[in-house]
Amino acid sequence: MMKSNFYVCSVCGNVIHSIGDVDVRCHGIKLEPELAEEVDEGHKIQIEKIEDEYYVRIENEMRKNHYISFIAAVSDGKIEIEKLYPQQDPQARFKINRVRRILFYCNGDGLFYKDIKINRN
Repeated sequence: MMKSNFYVCSVCGNVIHSIGDVDVRCHGIKLEPELAEEVDEGHKIQIEKIEDEYYVRIENEMRKNHYISFIAAVSDGKIEIEKLYPQQDPQARFKINRVRRILFYCNGDGLFYKDIKINRN
């Protein structure tokens, strides 16, 4: 699951997830997989443990033309995606259950990730 691909349509904002290589088209446009970059100063993320969940918040002003489109939690065997819209706060909650990476997509700047260290105690 850690090698999954995300495709995002620039026309409608459709989000497509694949585990392997695929030929994806939306609105007649061939989509390429988004390349995830590690979070940077312009895209800060806060991840807080609250009971059995991660509370994830992205520091980003949500405007109609520049916003966080989705936040995803990746674990060993599954991916959970929270779709967001410009009028929402850029936040989500995910069950901790072996989450290893948080990804989020900024419609202006692309895909970002933050790895989570699993405490094996």
